[in-house]
Amino acid sequence: MLSTKRKKPKFIISYSFIFLLWHFTSIANAESLEPSIEHIKEALYSGDNVSINNKLSIFIANTDSLSEADYTPISAKISLLLRETKQTTATQNVAKWLNSDVAKAMQKNVRFRWMMIISYDLMFFTEFLIAKNMLEQELEAIKTWTPTTNDSKVTQANLYHIYGQLLVRQKLVAEALPYFYQAEKWFKEVDENHPSIFVINIILGEAFLHARDYVKAEQYAYKALNTIPEGRVDAISYLNAILASALEQQQRPEDAMKVISNYLANPVDPRQDYFLYFCLVHIEVLRDLGKLKEALTLAKDTYTLAQEIGNKDYLKDASRHLGFLQAYFGNMESAETLLRKAMDSPSDIRQGAPINAYLDYTEVLEQLGKHQVALNYFRLYHNAYIEEHERINQITIANLELHQENLRLEQQQILSKAQLALAKANENRTQLKNHVFMWAALILLIIVTTIFIMLLQLRRRSHQLHEMAVSDQLTKLGNRHAFLQALNNPSYTLLIIADIDSLKHYNDHYGHQKGDELIKNYAEQMKNVLSTQQAELFRIGGDEFAILIDHDVPIDTIEQWMHNAIQQTKNEGFSKIGASYGIAKRSEISTDYDWISVADQRMYEMKKSNKSNT
Repeated sequence: MLSTKRKKPKFIISYSFIFLLWHFTSIANAESLEPSIEHIKEALYSGDNVSINNKLSIFIANTDSLSEADYTPISAKISLLLRETKQTTATQNVAKWLNSDVAKAMQKNVRFRWMMIISYDLMFFTEFLIAKNMLEQELEAIKTWTPTTNDSKVTQANLYHIYGQLLVRQKLVAEALPYFYQAEKWFKEVDENHPSIFVINIILGEAFLHARDYVKAEQYAYKALNTIPEGRVDAISYLNAILASALEQQQRPEDAMKVISNYLANPVDPRQDYFLYFCLVHIEVLRDLGKLKEALTLAKDTYTLAQEIGNKDYLKDASRHLGFLQAYFGNMESAETLLRKAMDSPSDIRQGAPINAYLDYTEVLEQLGKHQVALNYFRLYHNAYIEEHERINQITIANLELHQENLRLEQQQILSKAQLALAKANENRTQLKNHVFMWAALILLIIVTTIFIMLLQLRRRSHQLHEMAVSDQLTKLGNRHAFLQALNNPSYTLLIIADIDSLKHYNDHYGHQKGDELIKNYAEQMKNVLSTQQAELFRIGGDEFAILIDHDVPIDTIEQWMHNAIQQTKNEGFSKIGASYGIAKRSEISTDYDWISVADQRMYEMKKSNKSNT
């Protein structure tokens, strides 16, 4: 802290020196700045940071005297140089300088143009937080700015669009939507079919993807596909990835793969970072379709590409996919390293690890026998899952409040028009007042009805999310989370953990779909066997089940249950099925974790015994 305070006066003196130098420089024109561009280019390629910072600040200040036709292409030249020379630090310093008092003395149209250019450069270097902080300090000034030329109006719209995009990267979708809508309005004032509206539709698709409104995400993606400007190819892979992800999340993986295949038949996007996102979605779809060998090959290439590009968020996702697939094919040590990296490596604008990374890592830890660590990471997964869905509920509430505010503004507009009409027609004052009150009452009724309907929808959605959190989608039994909650009930005194012995046989010989049918059928037979008992059945893993009972049951009765469930499953066409199980009493142990461990260990002992007898 002390060193920062000592440097601050030097920082201000440097800016003052730049301002005085700029003030006493004769008015520049585009031709006179060409040598300066060459000097900046030399400094950028040489990596002389002190020279770069001074020259860039002076150069930008000097563009204040140029016409719009001159400073627009010059700013684009500087942007290209920054990217070619990978000058991340210089770009960060320019962003800080643009928020300084010296920069604020410039004309708004020139300064805001530079802020737009530098924002795009910071995003290119994945410095999203710095871009967001720079724009956040100027939001009110940008909003109240009244540009006079079409180029300046486009700059204003782009700044709002960029800020909305940065909010979406933090999954602050409700906060981002007003910026997109306002940017779209400004673009349409310049041109009803402005090319940037295409980009807004893409980002809105991404925004609703984060908000888990997959139908809207699909709609905006198709809307963007139908409005691609001529020659605009720099976001096509990104757009197709958003569409494929929206379809995949709606449990339509075949449709998602069609979108991916159609794009790969004619890949036209030159942006590596956008294509990287496309690859990550491609892996997700391949995993969903069970094409795991293809997914592994693509995951290795994608992980290498993510390392080359250096995007921290995408690298986390690439590590997660590759780690899961390495685990599936038995490379457990590599899988553990990659999945730990997916959770523990630093990110930029995104907070925390991807939720599914915790679940993938938990499965790997369990297979490695690290059950306590696995339990800890499963709890982290559970907490992250709940936080995610609470955030989505907050987005819904925020959208509801935004809609309510729009209705309120519409009501004010109608009342204002009614008051104007009343002032112009005094002879009809009484009649007009009645009309105003009637319309106001009707609008209020509509508002109340709309809010009531939306609250009912919100309650139903919250209930659905809760069901998803505690229910296994394949068997409709309680899942591992529901099981861990049920352990807190002291009335349960007996725990049985059962594991299907023959699932790998059916997966290897008939495919994973047949394996899922086996799990589902066995679960149904177990429910039938336990239907007359005071017992609760859960699916806590791939082929692993748990039974909680609130009374003592003889061992031979339990053996009969298990035998009956296996026999009935065989009668359904699964002749190779077998099962191992372990029984533990709550009175044997001191903690719930030990209770699970004892039952689990006894199940594995039976499994070993079954193998040795075959």
